[in-house]
Order: sequence, then structure tokens, then C-alpha cells
Amino acid sequence: MKIYSLLKINNTIKSHRVKFLGLWLLDLLDQRYLGLYMDPVMACNLRCKMCYFTDQNYVKTVMKGMMKEDDIEFLAKINFKNALKLQIGCGAEPTLFKHNLKLIETAKKYKVPYISMVTNGNLLSEEDVFNFSFSGLNEFILSLHGVHKSSYEDFMDKGDYQKFHEVLQYITKEKKRNPKLVLRINYTFNKDNFMELADFFDVFGQYSIDVIQLRPIDKIGETQYNDFSLTEIETAYEKLISALKREAVQRNITFLYPESIKRDPKVSQVVETNNNSSFLMPYTYCYISPSYFWKPDFDWKNESFSSWKKRNRWRLQLLKNVFISRKHLEVSDRNMLNYSVER
Repeated sequence: MKIYSLLKINNTIKSHRVKFLGLWLLDLLDQRYLGLYMDPVMACNLRCKMCYFTDQNYVKTVMKGMMKEDDIEFLAKINFKNALKLQIGCGAEPTLFKHNLKLIETAKKYKVPYISMVTNGNLLSEEDVFNFSFSGLNEFILSLHGVHKSSYEDFMDKGDYQKFHEVLQYITKEKKRNPKLVLRINYTFNKDNFMELADFFDVFGQYSIDVIQLRPIDKIGETQYNDFSLTEIETAYEKLISALKREAVQRNITFLYPESIKRDPKVSQVVETNNNSSFLMPYTYCYISPSYFWKPDFDWKNESFSSWKKRNRWRLQLLKNVFISRKHLEVSDRNMLNYSVER
């Protein structure tokens, strides 16, 4: 499935009414439209300075728990049939989970069209890369917070820059066996690591990268690095982004980036945009962790997705959203879907 082509189509459609009418029809026909974002284990091997894993109190009180192997099939029966995509790893490190192969195989059994894994890569072996790819993983998404060794190992505390390059080599090699495997780089930037993106292709250009996403720093907790202002790089942003976009297009790399980094510093996650695809997030973004599923009132141990939707008059709400104005819609506080997609 060409997931990035769907993203581009979604971004092309500006009308929230058209989008919600489409969701209503998909739900009516019991088709796939959910993105499942799963953290099977609430732990991480790194202590990245822009991440809440540097908040010891938060880690001790919130970031704990691991799914049982038996939970995989149970969760799959609930709504894998409604999933357009399964992303393994969201706010924690999925390679610490011992049953990823079974999770991938189960998603394939339920015909989930696209399966990805978000990881810092530091625990991946060459055998892991092969096994995950062979079992049906469509995409590796590697997190990166620095182009050069000094910034990488500073921002990704406990991370190994050489190991990161080795994993890129493993995936590039695997892509020769499995050309459909996708390699994506997620680069989270702040004012201190943005300018070195000018060297990105000099450092990483030899690897078989298919997608690059540039992600401005978010306030996601009491993080060690806490300078969320991007005002200092606003002027340089457009010029550097244009150069990166040109290079990416020449290399046939899909390039995802925010059109603007201008934002209210009090609400750092929300940037200025003409797209507002995040209106769809409360209706398509399904987060799953060892202690949470989809919505606060969803008792996944004792309730099916269909019964939950019926109880909450879900389909009616989707239809209502076709006819109400944007200002009355439930709005996420983040712009997760508001990226320009260049191919």
C-alpha cells in the first residue's frame, strides 16, 4: 500500500466536510481507516534530551508496563480488521519487547496493509532486520536527533552513533533482498541541531533512504532540553528546507516537513498551517499501550470495537462533523498530520 500517496491526497483535500464524509462512508462499510499506534512496552534504552524519559519522576510513575504475548491476538480481534496501518513504537522503544515477530505476523494474518516500526535502532541486529522484514514489516522508521556524532550522542544520550550507521547498513542491505521495504528517517530538530541538516546527504546519502520527515521539537513533558523556541532559525528555515527538498526529490526520496515553524511559544506543538488535517486525529488515531486502548472509556478486555462505537454513537458523530464548522470540531493539540508531502 502506498501510504505516503494517501497522505499526500489527504493533504490535498482541504475541506474537513469532505474528509469526514469519507470517514463516515468507510465506517458505514466497515472498511479500514484507523491508524493503530502501539507501545507494547513502556520503556526505552536511551535518554534522549528532548524526550520525557529524561524526567525520572514521570518514568517512575507513568512509563511502565509491558504487553503479554497473549494480549496480541486479543487486541488483534478487537480492531485489526479496521486498521489501515499499524505502527509499532510511538512514545517508547519497541525493540525492548520480546514478541515483535508475533505482533508483525499477527498483523499480517489480519491483513493490515501497512506495518511500520519506530525505533532508535540501537538494539537492532542484522538478524532482527531480516526477520522483521521477512515476517511482513513494511517500514523501519529510525529516530535521529543529530547529523554528526557529537550532536547525535549528546541529544540521544546513551546512543551509539556508529551503531546507528551499522543499522542503516543492515536495512540498506535488506532492501536489496526486499525492495518493497521502506527506510524512513525522523529528524527531530531544535534551534541547536537544525543547521547541521545542511550536511545530511553528505553523511547519510549512501544509504537507501526512502522517506525523510523533519519534526520540530515538541513539549512532551519535563524534558532535559527545554528550549522550545524556534524563532532563532525561522529565517534560515525556508532556505535550508528548499535545498533539502530539492536534493530529496532528485534522489526520489519522499520529504515530509512543516510548511512553517512559526507558532505560539505557549502552545509549542501547534504551528500555523492551512491544512488542519489534525481535525481527523481524534477519529483515526488509535493509541494502544499496556494500560490504554483508543479512548479512556474503552474497556478493551471486555468490549469490542463495534460495541464501543454503537454505545458512543460513533457513526452519527462522524456524519455530524460533515455539517458543523471547524471551530466546533474536536481539535487535537498537535499537528501530527499537518506535514507537506513532497515526492
